[in-house]
Amino acid sequence: MYENDLDKKISPEHPQFGRLDTHLSELVQHVVNHGTYHRGSLTAMIRQQGYSSVPTDYVFYLYEISSTK
Repeated sequence: MYENDLDKKISPEHPQFGRLDTHLSELVQHVVNHGTYHRGSLTAMIRQQGYSSVPTDYVFYLYEISSTK
């Protein structure tokens, strides 16, 4: 993928909401944002059960796996 690809116009179809004319960059932003939402939800559920949570930032994962090499 090249940086210019992010400006590409796309038109995904959603079964309930129909067609959306947008740019690839908008969908990439949505995917990243949506993952953040789910990590936050999981962290809240874990804490509600009385457990301490773990770091959920991707960069922490990268540090962890690089230290095992």
